Amino acid sequence: MPVGQLVWMSFGDVRLVAGDFQWRPVGFENFIRMFGDETFAISLRNSSVFIFWTVALTMVLGTVLALATDRLVRSQQTVQNVLIWPAIVAPVVVSVVWLLILSPQIGLLNRILITFGIEPQAWLGESFGAMASIIVLDVWHWTPIVFLFVYTAVRGLDQSVLEAARVDGATYLRQVRDIILPLIAPALVGAAAIRLIMGVKAFDEMYLLTFGGPGTATTVITIYLRAVFFDSFDYGYGSALSVTVVLLVAFVLVLALVYRSVRRRFSND
Repeated sequence: MPVGQLVWMSFGDVRLVAGDFQWRPVGFENFIRMFGDETFAISLRNSSVFIFWTVALTMVLGTVLALATDRLVRSQQTVQNVLIWPAIVAPVVVSVVWLLILSPQIGLLNRILITFGIEPQAWLGESFGAMASIIVLDVWHWTPIVFLFVYTAVRGLDQSVLEAARVDGATYLRQVRDIILPLIAPALVGAAAIRLIMGVKAFDEMYLLTFGGPGTATTVITIYLRAVFFDSFDYGYGSALSVTVVLLVAFVLVLALVYRSVRRRFSND
């Protein structure tokens, strides 16, 4: 079983000899080594920043777009197709398109800045710009996932409840706050959980656009794992890092489920 083998490798010094893994037990040495690994700490911090902003922005934008689309009287189907389109494009194609937009030399964005007499920017060449760029790219690419979750939930609401609120004089914003959002909360939680997992797994776009740089500015955990496994061939340590990341994600998800369960219990009381 691959997961079991990953755990087994995390407790050893693993080397690839003549096409076969040779394992020597080292106990918890690989896990202890993480505490002194500065690059691992940086990759965790970068991943946390990336996940926080991408999850928060896609949740807000996806929800607003779903509510706005639901309010449209005409062309709902056309708007849906346009909004969903980014999610069906392959990550490699997305990376090439955004490279053509953000490239300091040939990028469309810098050409527009020059047209207005503004100094061109090295979007991917400095730390803040590189991280901001991959966050914007990810939000553009995956907001449709949240949109689909929320739009489906909104369309499935009992319209008689909303009609009763309108008859009572509730404004649309009050309906959203007091009725719609509480009723679609399960869809929001599901979308947030999926976006969290996607954020942890994110690799393609930042690897193709920045290769983790400049320096370690966009080295998220997946890029660091690739370097440990395939550049350093340190399979035991890479396995220990992978197991730790899986446990961290599981811990966050369990914590969210417990919080949701406790909150629901107190609200019912």
